Amino acid sequence: MRWHNISLSFLNIDYVREIYNAMLEVDVNNTVSGDAKKSLETILQAMKIKSEELRKLDIKTESDVRKVFDSVFYAKKHYTDVISKTPLPQISQAFNELKDDNKSYNERVSSFLSKVNGGEREDIEDMAKEIIHFLEPEKYPLWTRWIWNKKRNSGSINYVLKDEVKINGEEDFWTSIDELKKVLDIFGLHSDNYYVTSVFLVYSYVRYLDYTTHLAVDKKAAGLIPTHLTTTALVLGLKPYLKVIKLANTRT
Repeated sequence: MRWHNISLSFLNIDYVREIYNAMLEVDVNNTVSGDAKKSLETILQAMKIKSEELRKLDIKTESDVRKVFDSVFYAKKHYTDVISKTPLPQISQAFNELKDDNKSYNERVSSFLSKVNGGEREDIEDMAKEIIHFLEPEKYPLWTRWIWNKKRNSGSINYVLKDEVKINGEEDFWTSIDELKKVLDIFGLHSDNYYVTSVFLVYSYVRYLDYTTHLAVDKKAAGLIPTHLTTTALVLGLKPYLKVIKLANTRT
């Protein structure tokens, strides 16, 4: 492999390879269909649709607000609280500021958090970060607290680091993400944006939780448990867009 072309200071290559192989191998705990590559392609297609929908969305009604919250799986439960505490024009302004590429990443997140009232603050902050990722996946990776929690220095980014390496701030986080993107490209998961790194890190998080909570101990129950890639898609808020793809396929 073309390791001489890149310099890696953060990543544990053996672990990245392990997760890469697990994500794409035939495994009942990975994908029900047995075709993990096809499942991954479908997830990436759904991510593209989600980006397109968020980019063109203009919030004018409560139904439009509902669409945004439905696209972020952990935020859906906060919709009623937020819509009751935040005037519609204020939500619209907050959403539009997430689209404002004249502002920095952190400025957009802070603005959204200050304007959107109600809901759990950590979820609303993560919601802003997730929306920015899908608005500009070529520029910004997904950064939610299960990928990297800045306060606790926890999250799935730590799983892929060398044993002696720690994330000491945002610059280290961005650097580690870019290293991961380059390595996944070498492994064959090339992307001009950060979709693949998002899937990889969420998959790592889901897989870690699965094993630590012993969900997959009983292989007889595997068919009753959401697969790793299926759960990854749910965490990425892709359920509405997967339905669009399924409907399109049934009509072809």
